[in-house]
Amino acid sequence: MPLRSATEFPVTPDAEALETTYQECRAALVSANRSRGILKAQSDRRGVVIAELQRELVELEADLADEARAKARLHALNAKLGTVIRELEETGDAMVGLIDESERQSGFWLVEMFRRLIEQARRWRTVKARAAALASEADAVRNPSNQLGERP
Repeated sequence: MPLRSATEFPVTPDAEALETTYQECRAALVSANRSRGILKAQSDRRGVVIAELQRELVELEADLADEARAKARLHALNAKLGTVIRELEETGDAMVGLIDESERQSGFWLVEMFRRLIEQARRWRTVKARAAALASEADAVRNPSNQLGERP
């Protein structure tokens, strides 16, 4: 039944049309109440959908924030790793250079070459220790765990 405006019904109906007017008013009221119930149900469903979408949006935002933090940590690790690799290359090159130079030297200069070679070997060990620490840090980023040692 289509909705009818209150202005369609007489304010003071005739006595002989009173029963008919009452039935028409009642049918219009029942129809309006049904429509109102349908609209409320639709509104409630929309509210549930909106709440679910908001919850998913919050979860997505948290996931993206975690992803951004992980990427930032990985970029920092990559930068540190690049530095360590450069230092290893420089130290290795310096050691090779010292060995090459020591082959051409003799006497006192040879002792000086060994001293410098030992310094480079110590530097090499220090840089390798930093590389191992970075590997542990990278493993921690790759396999995060909570305080109980479990994966989240």
